[in-house]
Amino acid sequence: MRKTRIGAVLLAGFAVTVGGCGSAGGGAQQGAPESAPNVLASVDPCQVFGEQDLRALGVSAPGEPLDQGIGEKACEFSGDALDLSVVKGEQSSLAYWESRRSNMAVFETNKVGQRDGAKMVSTASVGNGVCSQAVFVGQGSVSIQVTTSSASYQNDDATCAKAMEIAQVVEPKLPK
Repeated sequence: MRKTRIGAVLLAGFAVTVGGCGSAGGGAQQGAPESAPNVLASVDPCQVFGEQDLRALGVSAPGEPLDQGIGEKACEFSGDALDLSVVKGEQSSLAYWESRRSNMAVFETNKVGQRDGAKMVSTASVGNGVCSQAVFVGQGSVSIQVTTSSASYQNDDATCAKAMEIAQVVEPKLPK
């Protein structure tokens, strides 16, 4: 039952933010600048944590690949007090997320290590113990979504603090 809740909240939060993400012209644009290299291509969301990291977080290894139905690679890790998902959005840059601010109850830019980031709580997730912390890498992002169990849930701020803590573990392992 737990995975159903996480998947539903994940899907609801990301589906709301992804709507309308196709290109406006329906094809290649003339004179468009060349795309920057995809530095996230080699990142496997199920491999961003070492076993020691996972033990310290109280979640189990290995993670399970998660299909959100929106083309982004994700991996879910389960624990007693929290579940977490790592979502790789190869085209989900800061500008992408900023354009979807209206779908967020909380959207605050910040720093994760030396990188730009953003703390996000979708309008569908407010009060449910769900928070995402994005780390921007190249033209995309890696988002850490934390879902706390009802027994350990304190508030959205506490959940977001945990998401930031976990993002700080992941950030140094991401490509430059």
